[in-house]
Amino acid sequence: MKTLLSLLCFGLFCAVASAQDQIPSLQPTPMEAFAGQSATHVVWSKEVGRIESSESQAVITALILQDTAQPPDRMRGIRIDLSSRESKDQIYLGEETLALYKNALDVIERDSMRKRNDGTTRDHLTSDGTAFVGAELFWYADKRPLVHALNAAYYFAPDSSGLYLSGCKGDGFKFPDQQASQLSQAIGRAMNELESHQ
Repeated sequence: MKTLLSLLCFGLFCAVASAQDQIPSLQPTPMEAFAGQSATHVVWSKEVGRIESSESQAVITALILQDTAQPPDRMRGIRIDLSSRESKDQIYLGEETLALYKNALDVIERDSMRKRNDGTTRDHLTSDGTAFVGAELFWYADKRPLVHALNAAYYFAPDSSGLYLSGCKGDGFKFPDQQASQLSQAIGRAMNELESHQ
Protein backbone atom coordinates (compact mmCIF):
# COMPACT_ATOMS: atom_id res chain seq x y z
CA MET A 1 0.00 0.00 0.00
CA LYS A 2 2.84 2.41 0.85
CA THR A 3 4.44 1.67 -2.53
CA LEU A 4 1.17 2.42 -4.31
CA LEU A 5 0.74 5.65 -2.39
CA SER A 6 4.35 6.68 -3.02
CA LEU A 7 3.92 5.90 -6.71
CA LEU A 8 0.78 8.01 -6.97
CA CYS A 9 2.25 10.90 -4.97
CA PHE A 10 5.51 10.92 -6.90
CA GLY A 11 3.65 10.75 -10.22
CA LEU A 12 1.47 13.68 -9.18
CA PHE A 13 4.56 15.62 -8.04
CA CYS A 14 6.27 15.06 -11.40
CA ALA A 15 3.15 16.01 -13.35
CA VAL A 16 2.71 19.22 -11.34
CA ALA A 17 6.40 20.10 -11.57
CA SER A 18 6.57 19.61 -15.32
CA ALA A 19 3.35 21.58 -15.89
CA GLN A 20 4.64 24.69 -14.11
CA ASP A 21 6.46 27.31 -16.13
CA GLN A 22 7.69 29.26 -13.13
CA ILE A 23 9.36 27.16 -10.45
CA PRO A 24 9.45 29.02 -7.14
CA SER A 25 12.88 29.36 -5.60
CA LEU A 26 13.73 26.73 -3.03
CA GLN A 27 15.48 27.25 0.27
CA PRO A 28 18.98 25.74 0.38
CA THR A 29 19.78 22.87 2.71
CA PRO A 30 21.86 24.02 5.71
CA MET A 31 24.97 22.57 4.06
CA GLU A 32 24.25 24.29 0.74
CA ALA A 33 23.78 27.62 2.54
CA PHE A 34 27.04 27.10 4.43
CA ALA A 35 28.89 26.18 1.21
CA GLY A 36 27.62 29.37 -0.41
CA GLN A 37 29.14 31.67 2.19
CA SER A 38 32.14 33.64 0.94
CA ALA A 39 34.38 32.57 3.85
CA THR A 40 33.64 28.84 3.45
CA HIS A 41 36.09 26.52 1.72
CA VAL A 42 36.57 22.77 1.29
CA VAL A 43 39.12 21.35 3.77
CA TRP A 44 38.73 17.74 2.61
CA SER A 45 36.90 15.94 -0.20
CA LYS A 46 36.84 12.56 -1.88
CA GLU A 47 34.81 11.26 -4.79
CA VAL A 48 32.86 8.26 -3.48
CA GLY A 49 30.75 7.37 -6.47
CA ARG A 50 29.80 8.09 -10.04
CA ILE A 51 26.66 7.12 -11.92
CA GLU A 52 26.72 7.52 -15.69
CA SER A 53 24.17 6.79 -18.36
CA SER A 54 23.39 7.78 -21.92
CA GLU A 55 21.31 10.70 -20.59
CA SER A 56 22.84 11.94 -17.34
CA GLN A 57 25.79 11.84 -15.00
CA ALA A 58 26.03 12.08 -11.19
CA VAL A 59 29.25 12.56 -9.23
CA ILE A 60 28.99 11.97 -5.49
CA THR A 61 31.64 13.63 -3.31
CA ALA A 62 32.09 13.37 0.45
CA LEU A 63 33.35 16.67 1.82
CA ILE A 64 34.13 18.71 4.89
CA LEU A 65 33.56 22.46 4.70
CA GLN A 66 35.01 25.07 7.06
CA ASP A 67 34.26 28.73 7.58
CA THR A 68 37.60 30.57 7.66
CA ALA A 69 36.05 33.45 9.58
CA GLN A 70 35.10 31.04 12.37
CA PRO A 71 37.56 28.08 12.21
CA PRO A 72 35.62 25.75 14.54
CA ASP A 73 32.51 26.10 12.32
CA ARG A 74 32.51 23.02 10.10
CA MET A 75 29.93 21.04 8.15
CA ARG A 76 30.28 17.54 6.79
CA GLY A 77 28.26 15.70 4.17
CA ILE A 78 28.05 15.10 0.45
CA ARG A 79 27.65 17.04 -2.76
CA ILE A 80 25.90 15.41 -5.70
CA ASP A 81 26.76 17.02 -9.04
CA LEU A 82 24.04 16.21 -11.57
CA SER A 83 24.37 16.97 -15.26
CA SER A 84 22.74 16.20 -18.59
CA ARG A 85 22.83 17.82 -22.01
CA GLU A 86 20.05 20.20 -20.94
CA SER A 87 20.85 21.12 -17.35
CA LYS A 88 23.05 20.91 -14.26
CA ASP A 89 22.39 20.92 -10.54
CA GLN A 90 24.34 20.57 -7.29
CA ILE A 91 22.71 19.07 -4.22
CA TYR A 92 24.28 19.28 -0.76
CA LEU A 93 23.21 16.88 1.99
CA GLY A 94 24.49 17.15 5.57
CA GLU A 95 26.03 14.16 7.31
CA GLU A 96 23.10 13.97 9.75
CA THR A 97 20.69 13.21 6.85
CA LEU A 98 22.74 10.62 4.96
CA ALA A 99 21.36 7.53 6.73
CA LEU A 100 17.79 8.65 5.93
CA TYR A 101 18.60 9.07 2.25
CA LYS A 102 20.49 5.76 2.10
CA ASN A 103 17.54 3.92 3.67
CA ALA A 104 15.06 5.56 1.29
CA LEU A 105 17.18 4.54 -1.72
CA ASP A 106 17.29 0.97 -0.36
CA VAL A 107 13.46 1.00 -0.22
CA ILE A 108 13.30 2.19 -3.83
CA GLU A 109 15.72 -0.56 -4.90
CA ARG A 110 13.72 -3.25 -3.10
CA ASP A 111 10.30 -2.04 -4.30
CA SER A 112 11.37 -1.52 -7.93
CA MET A 113 12.79 -5.05 -8.04
CA ARG A 114 9.56 -6.40 -6.57
CA LYS A 115 7.46 -4.56 -9.19
CA ARG A 116 9.70 -5.93 -11.93
CA ASN A 117 9.42 -9.47 -10.56
CA ASP A 118 5.64 -9.16 -10.08
CA GLY A 119 5.14 -7.80 -13.60
CA THR A 120 3.44 -4.63 -12.29
CA THR A 121 5.86 -2.04 -13.68
CA ARG A 122 3.23 -0.52 -15.97
CA ASP A 123 0.62 0.06 -13.23
CA HIS A 124 -0.37 3.63 -12.32
CA LEU A 125 1.07 5.48 -15.30
CA THR A 126 1.50 9.25 -15.53
CA SER A 127 0.14 11.10 -18.55
CA ASP A 128 3.36 10.45 -20.50
CA GLY A 129 3.16 6.70 -19.90
CA THR A 130 5.74 6.52 -17.11
CA ALA A 131 5.39 4.80 -13.75
CA PHE A 132 7.48 5.71 -10.72
CA VAL A 133 8.50 3.84 -7.58
CA GLY A 134 9.53 6.14 -4.75
CA ALA A 135 9.99 6.12 -0.98
CA GLU A 136 8.20 7.87 1.86
CA LEU A 137 11.07 10.34 2.36
CA PHE A 138 10.29 11.80 -1.08
CA TRP A 139 6.47 12.10 -0.73
CA TYR A 140 5.22 15.61 -1.37
CA ALA A 141 1.61 14.77 -2.33
CA ASP A 142 0.19 17.85 -4.04
CA LYS A 143 2.55 20.34 -2.40
CA ARG A 144 5.79 21.69 -3.82
CA PRO A 145 8.91 20.93 -1.79
CA LEU A 146 10.36 23.96 -0.04
CA VAL A 147 14.01 22.89 0.18
CA HIS A 148 16.56 22.22 -2.57
CA ALA A 149 17.24 18.62 -1.57
CA LEU A 150 17.50 15.23 -3.25
CA ASN A 151 14.42 13.64 -4.78
CA ALA A 152 14.78 10.09 -6.08
CA ALA A 153 12.68 7.37 -7.69
CA TYR A 154 12.93 4.47 -10.08
CA TYR A 155 11.05 5.07 -13.34
CA PHE A 156 9.49 2.66 -15.81
CA ALA A 157 8.96 4.47 -19.15
CA PRO A 158 7.75 2.91 -22.42
CA ASP A 159 11.30 2.97 -23.84
CA SER A 160 13.54 2.66 -20.75
CA SER A 161 13.71 2.25 -17.01
CA GLY A 162 16.18 3.36 -14.38
CA LEU A 163 17.10 5.77 -11.63
CA TYR A 164 15.49 9.22 -11.60
CA LEU A 165 17.05 12.05 -9.55
CA SER A 166 16.22 15.71 -9.12
CA GLY A 167 16.85 18.64 -6.83
CA CYS A 168 13.12 19.51 -6.83
CA LYS A 169 13.72 22.41 -9.24
CA GLY A 170 11.70 21.00 -12.11
CA ASP A 171 14.66 19.49 -13.98
CA GLY A 172 14.94 15.75 -13.60
CA PHE A 173 17.88 13.55 -14.46
CA LYS A 174 17.19 10.09 -15.88
CA PHE A 175 19.72 7.29 -15.59
CA PRO A 176 18.48 4.45 -17.83
CA ASP A 177 19.55 0.98 -16.71
CA GLN A 178 21.03 2.35 -13.45
CA GLN A 179 19.85 1.32 -9.98
CA ALA A 180 19.04 3.17 -6.76
CA SER A 181 21.49 0.85 -5.02
CA GLN A 182 24.38 2.60 -6.80
CA LEU A 183 23.59 5.90 -5.08
CA SER A 184 22.85 4.11 -1.79
CA GLN A 185 26.28 2.45 -1.91
CA ALA A 186 27.99 5.76 -2.70
CA ILE A 187 26.27 7.38 0.28
CA GLY A 188 27.39 4.44 2.45
CA ARG A 189 30.99 4.95 1.30
CA ALA A 190 30.66 8.67 2.08
CA MET A 191 29.41 7.89 5.58
CA ASN A 192 32.42 5.61 6.16
CA GLU A 193 34.88 8.19 4.79
CA LEU A 194 33.40 10.96 6.92
CA GLU A 195 33.56 8.72 10.00
CA SER A 196 37.26 8.14 9.40
CA HIS A 197 37.90 11.91 9.04
CA GLN A 198 36.73 13.09 12.45
